[in-house]
Amino acid sequence: MGEARRVIVVGGGLAGLAAADALAGAGLDVTLLESRRSLGGRAASFEDPRGGGLVDACQHVAMGCCTTFRDLCRRAGLADALRTDRTLWFIGPDGRRSACTPVRWLPAPLHLAPLLVGMRHFSLGERGALAVGMLRLARLRTIDPTLTAAAWLLAIGQPERVIRLFWQPVLESALGESLDLVGLGAARKVIVDGFLAHPQAADLLVPVVPLGELLGVRLAGWLARRGVTIRTGCTVDAVRIGSDGVACGTVSSGAESPAAAVVVAVPWRAAARLLPGIAPAADEQLSGSPITAIHLWFDRDIIDLPHAVLVGRTSQWVFRPDARGQSGATGYCQVVISASRGLRGGDRQQLVDTVVAELREVFPAARDATLRESRVITDPTAVLSVRPGVDAVRPLAATQVPGLFLAGDWTATGWPSTMEGAVRSGRAAATAACRHLGVPTPETVPDLPRSWMTRLLAGRAD
Repeated sequence: MGEARRVIVVGGGLAGLAAADALAGAGLDVTLLESRRSLGGRAASFEDPRGGGLVDACQHVAMGCCTTFRDLCRRAGLADALRTDRTLWFIGPDGRRSACTPVRWLPAPLHLAPLLVGMRHFSLGERGALAVGMLRLARLRTIDPTLTAAAWLLAIGQPERVIRLFWQPVLESALGESLDLVGLGAARKVIVDGFLAHPQAADLLVPVVPLGELLGVRLAGWLARRGVTIRTGCTVDAVRIGSDGVACGTVSSGAESPAAAVVVAVPWRAAARLLPGIAPAADEQLSGSPITAIHLWFDRDIIDLPHAVLVGRTSQWVFRPDARGQSGATGYCQVVISASRGLRGGDRQQLVDTVVAELREVFPAARDATLRESRVITDPTAVLSVRPGVDAVRPLAATQVPGLFLAGDWTATGWPSTMEGAVRSGRAAATAACRHLGVPTPETVPDLPRSWMTRLLAGRAD
């Protein structure tokens, strides 16, 4: 095809894979370079120590509002690998279960009424206060870029129990950051797009096959069949910039690979090292938030729900593996804790003991079960910390260097650091590269349409 239509994508995470997909769809010659031996980036898997197959290092989920991610999965033939959970299960401090199921036949945002009514751990007054808080957040037109979600919730008089038992677990899980650090704009994005916008927006999309297979095998295989060249175990040491100031390829172990454009789709710290003075520096404004996954293997199955939000506890979410999916070993489950700084003073055994005790409180089958094995995995920079003001430093796809583009869930996608944000960033970088090369750009995937009531309340798409 020639160097004039060759594009190199640096990084084989979800952003890089999405960029490669969009570039290949534009008829370009795409080479994807990944330093690791496997693809998927932070969406990685490891071998079950008990011989049950692959286990995801940390449970990843998407929502119904994640239209770009869903579109990629549909076109790549991966839709069968995602389970849709319409019911969100909450387990309150007293152990009572709440099955919260938005209804399809009511227009948004009225479809959430059953969800609010179903939260049995709240009094009637607290449910009313929660509804008012969600509506007030949606009605905000001007967002103070210095205000945190916690400060705003306190300022409007949200009850302490409602903050602690709804806002905190929901927003921290969705955004991966502590409520007292989350910017108000990011919180509004979750509530409006993830709950209020559409009756299907809050659907939980859970992978039923390990991410290592989903991304590293099935998605990678689909890209290869479309002509994308994938090279793993290939570390890019530098991006070549020609005498005319235009990006013209990469350098790996001294070998140069020419290209007409380069997309760098790596985490922000790696991007800053690879592109000093071009990618933003990793500092306090552009920093990460940790997520911890506690993997537990009991001698029997203990979880009788597909998932549950454990309200008012150290544990935040617990997931049971799908029968077709992660870890075929009996008795496996995973607990995920976002914004996990300083959990139990860093004492992993104490953390495991705490989580197991909480599971035994709320799942009767766990009380007589024996814990066979455990593993704690913490990613200290799992997601970009969406603190107040972070959007001012998140870079656009196009850089100051012609022919050089950035992708990653940390870039300016308008979304938090999620799988949807990663896919959107890859498509944005591909779109900018196509414009640079003078070829047709990828079509935009539309958001879920907002009902007339939601448009009246929150406006059109932000």
